[in-house]
Amino acid sequence: MRYLLDTNVLVAAFRSRSGASNAIVHRALRGDLPLVVHQKLVYEYSDVLSRPDILAETGLAWADVELVLAHLVASAHDVEVRYLWRPNLKDEADNFILEIAVAAWPCTIVTHNLKDFVRAELRFPQIALCTPGQLLQSLTH
Repeated sequence: MRYLLDTNVLVAAFRSRSGASNAIVHRALRGDLPLVVHQKLVYEYSDVLSRPDILAETGLAWADVELVLAHLVASAHDVEVRYLWRPNLKDEADNFILEIAVAAWPCTIVTHNLKDFVRAELRFPQIALCTPGQLLQSLTH
């Protein structure tokens, strides 16, 4: 199984050093959790994490965050999305995440916003969803 980390998981990982999101990111950085990325997702990671309010909440400098992102992306499998499956989700901004997961199948989307994906009429029931806490629990049991 491969995993796609929604941007909110990275934000949570940088905000709290003791949460499940941070533990998941650490596992990915150690190579224990195979991740998938796409150029658009990496741009979103950078855009959101470089916002002044997010940086202030993390207490980190952008250079530190950028270094972690570089290592995370370097260890991830870059996925090529060949088809756009739209409209599929209620929130248009989440459609590209689903498209990356479909292209990376088998893949689990790890997110704090399950409702954004669960309530949708997904045409791809093989795409699994979980929160960082659920993933961490399944990895430790």
